[in-house]
Amino acid sequence: MRTLFVFGMLFLLPQTQPQTVRDYYNEIYKAGGLDRMADGEVCFDDDPKLDTFFIFGQSKHMREFMLMDGTFAKLSKPMQAQLKKDFLIVRGYNKGIAFDNNEFYEKDGASWISETGPLDKAGTKKIRVRLTINWETLRFKRSVEILDHDSKYVSEVARFGRCEDVSPTIQQHGGS
Repeated sequence: MRTLFVFGMLFLLPQTQPQTVRDYYNEIYKAGGLDRMADGEVCFDDDPKLDTFFIFGQSKHMREFMLMDGTFAKLSKPMQAQLKKDFLIVRGYNKGIAFDNNEFYEKDGASWISETGPLDKAGTKKIRVRLTINWETLRFKRSVEILDHDSKYVSEVARFGRCEDVSPTIQQHGGS
């Protein structure tokens, strides 16, 4: 009888649903914990099983803001030159926990690319991330490209999804 009582009590305990990637995002957004340098858009993969999302900000928006408030002119000339280039500041999150660092993607035609890094110790293959965004629909393709030792494209593994604007309602204060 005691065993039956214990099992009965277990069923009366509230059953929690596992959080979705949207739940993780909403939780960190409501806390104001998104990286404030990259809080322009948030992007979710089409695969609902993934617990990751990423956010990004565009350098042109930062540059325009700094020009309007007068801080751009106070920067060093090398910093001004860097901010005149278009790039993305990207921050990934896994289950609402930010990855260690921001990534910076440079403009490459209609896409944005990360720095190239080694794939193997011998240096025979390299990798980089390419982000392509359809600005009308905010659909994205994010691919890891494998390159040969001469940085020529060999193959890729791609994921697809959709981005949306991060609401400015709650001021974000997270960062690196």
